[in-house]
Amino acid sequence: MTQAKASPPLTFQLAEFISRLQVESLPTEVISHVKLCILDTLGCALYGSTLPWGKTIIQFAKDCGSGKGALIWVDGAEVPSPNAPLANGTLVHSFELDDIHRDAVLHPGAVTLPAADALARRRAVDGKHFLTAVVAGYEVGCRVGLTCGPSQLRRGFHPSGTTGTFAAAAAAAKMLRFEAKPTHHALGIAGTQGAGLMAAQAGSMVKRMHPGRAAQSGVYGALLAAQGFTGIENIIEAEYGGFCSTLSDYRDLSLLTKGLGEEFVLLNVGFKLYPCCANNHTSLDALQKIRSAHPELRPQEIDRIVVRTTRTSTLHVGWRYRPDSVTTAQMNLSYCLAAALIDGQFSVDQVTEAAIARSDILQLTQRIQVVEDPKLNGLGDRYRYAVALELYLHDGISLKEEVLQARGSEACPLSESEIISKYKLLASKVLSPPKVQRLLEAVLRLERQEDASFLGALTSPSN
Repeated sequence: MTQAKASPPLTFQLAEFISRLQVESLPTEVISHVKLCILDTLGCALYGSTLPWGKTIIQFAKDCGSGKGALIWVDGAEVPSPNAPLANGTLVHSFELDDIHRDAVLHPGAVTLPAADALARRRAVDGKHFLTAVVAGYEVGCRVGLTCGPSQLRRGFHPSGTTGTFAAAAAAAKMLRFEAKPTHHALGIAGTQGAGLMAAQAGSMVKRMHPGRAAQSGVYGALLAAQGFTGIENIIEAEYGGFCSTLSDYRDLSLLTKGLGEEFVLLNVGFKLYPCCANNHTSLDALQKIRSAHPELRPQEIDRIVVRTTRTSTLHVGWRYRPDSVTTAQMNLSYCLAAALIDGQFSVDQVTEAAIARSDILQLTQRIQVVEDPKLNGLGDRYRYAVALELYLHDGISLKEEVLQARGSEACPLSESEIISKYKLLASKVLSPPKVQRLLEAVLRLERQEDASFLGALTSPSN
C-alpha cells in the first residue's frame, strides 16, 4: 500500500498559482472586471493627488531619494521602485472611494496596482503580462482576506495594511517573472511586514497610508527574494506566529486554495458610490430609498433617527461623531447620514474641511442613534453592513427601510457605464478631457499594449 503524497504547504500553493498564471487561462469576465478595477483605481489616485495628505505623501516619496525605477503618479517624478508604491497606494486610498472586496475586507486596487506599476519600468513588460500580474495580486489578496474575514477588523487591524501585503507581493513577483520558489519567499517577506491599526480612522491622515505601505512591502518582498533573501515559508497557515493565527480569531484556510485557478473570487470586488467607509453605504442607500419615496421630506421634520446594524458596523462606524478631521467624518455613520439628509446627497462636497464642522450637520448627528441588532448579527459576516434605518418624525410618523447589501457590491453591481462615469468625474479633477479619454482607452485596451509602463506617464497632466 503506497502512502498518499502530502499536499504542498498552502502558502507554496499560492506561489505556484502565481508563477503559472497566464493571460490565456483567464476567463473573459475576469479580464473585463480587472480592467474596470484598474480604471477605478487610477481615478481614485488622480483625485487623491489634489488632497493635502496626497500632496504630502508625494513630496515625502520624492524626498526619500530620486533615481531610476518607477514614476509617482500625477507628479511624474521618477524614484526608486520601492518609493513609488508608498505614494501611489496612499493616493488611491486617499478619499475612501477605492474598490473593495467586502468579504475579504480588502481594498485590492490600492495595494496591487501600485506594486505592479512600480516594476513596469525595470524590464520590458507588455500589457498582457501586466494584466496577469494585477489579476494575481487581486486574487491572492482576496483569498488571504477571505481566510480571516472581518475578524481582523474586529480586533482592530486594518486589513488593507495587513492582508494587502500579500496582494502586492503576488503582483510584484509576477511582474518579475518569478518561478514558484522566489514567489514563495516574496510572500513570506512581504506578509511579515503587514501593519495597520484601525484607531487611525479617527483624526489622522495615516489610515490613508496603510495601503501604500502594504504596496511598498510587497515590492520589498519581491526585490529581496530576487537577491536570494528568504521569508516565512508557512506565513499564512503557521499555528504559532502565522498571519491568520496571530491577526484573527477566525480562519478558514480551505478558502486559500478552493477552486484556485478555476473560480476567481476577485469577481466579487465591488465599487464605491460614496466617499466614505463601506459600512456606511447601506445606510446611505436606505436613506436614498426613503427620500425617493417621500421627496417632500425635510430635515427639520425629523425628531430622531435610529440605525439598527451589526456589531461589526456598530464598532467600526457607530461611535459618537466629533469634527476633528475629514477622515473622522468619512468613517462615521452619523456624520455621513446627517450630511446626506441635509444636502440631499453624499459626495466629495460633503467631506471638506468646511463641511465637517457645519453646525446644522453637527446638530443632526446628535439625534442619530446607532444600535446593535441581534437579528442582523444572525445573518453572518456576509451581511455585516446590513441596516434597518428608521426616521421618526415630529408628527409621530416613522419611515423605515432595510438594506442588506449596498449598491456597488457584488450583490448589487454597478454597470460598466457607471464605473466609467465615476472614473471620468474623478480624473477630470486633474486631467484635461482629452487626457481623461486617452487614459481610459489605454486601460480598456490593456491586453493589446506593447509596453505596460504607460500608466505612470498618462496620469501626469504634463504628458
